Amino acid sequence: MARNKDAESTCENWELTKDTLLLEEQEKRKAPKGAVLSLLTSSPQRAVVLLYVLLALGFVLFMALTIMNIRKVSAVWEALDQARLQGEKSHATAWHNLSEVQHALDKQLSGELQAIHSQLLNVSQEVENMQWKMAQCRAECGKELSDRIRVLEGRDALEPALQQLEELKQEQSRTSALLSAVLEEARNLSEILCTRCPAGWQQFAKTCYFFSTDMKPWMEAKASCAELGGQLAIVNTEQENKFVANHIMETRVFWLGLSDMHKEGDWQWLDGRSLSLEFWKSGEPNNVGHQGEDCATVSSSGLWNDATCSSAEAWVCERSC
Repeated sequence: MARNKDAESTCENWELTKDTLLLEEQEKRKAPKGAVLSLLTSSPQRAVVLLYVLLALGFVLFMALTIMNIRKVSAVWEALDQARLQGEKSHATAWHNLSEVQHALDKQLSGELQAIHSQLLNVSQEVENMQWKMAQCRAECGKELSDRIRVLEGRDALEPALQQLEELKQEQSRTSALLSAVLEEARNLSEILCTRCPAGWQQFAKTCYFFSTDMKPWMEAKASCAELGGQLAIVNTEQENKFVANHIMETRVFWLGLSDMHKEGDWQWLDGRSLSLEFWKSGEPNNVGHQGEDCATVSSSGLWNDATCSSAEAWVCERSC
């Protein structure tokens, strides 16, 4: 009986142990499922946090790139401003130097022209002296010749007297030819050199030019030139056009004596002559605008443009020396 009791207690203990092991195994099986669930529930939060971190890093990188670009653009603008200022300074310096050179040339030419004018006056005075001496010589020679003829008439040796008379006539002819040549040279020199341009006028070849400082419509500019004893400039050669352009400031244009008022497209100078040479700007004349463009201007580049005659512009006159 005792052995049966021990066997039953042993069986009961074994069953309890077995149940305990089964419970522990079930708990162990449940534990991984809970860990997975906690991991699954915590992963979206970590992803959101990671996303915010990446967005923050992207924003910081974007701001850094933006600041760098702004600094580069600022540096480029500063360089452009410095280049523009330097260009304006160089331009002003060039105009100042050009004005000084032109002033020096005008002064030098004025001195040379005054010297030539003095020489011409001396030559004219010498020519007048020679003319007076020739007239006096003719009178004295004529008187001497008459006296010799009268003396020779009273002599029988008439042939030698006639020979002397012929020699005197030849000498007189040579003197007259020499005087005529001197007078012709003086006249040619006076025609070549222009020494009578009024004050404020510029000389080119045998013509004087006046460049206005005020601005007027074309008809008023034409009248002003007439009051000054000239007319609006007429360009006959390429050299004359370059001379006019060289006396024009870069930002201005000047009226010429050229228009097509009488007939559109038929451009004529004030003296009635049609164009024999022309220096129109590309695309000109184009006669744009409601009022049309019937009067010509010239710029510092030497190119012409048609403009409205009622516009106020500077003007250039010309007159003979």
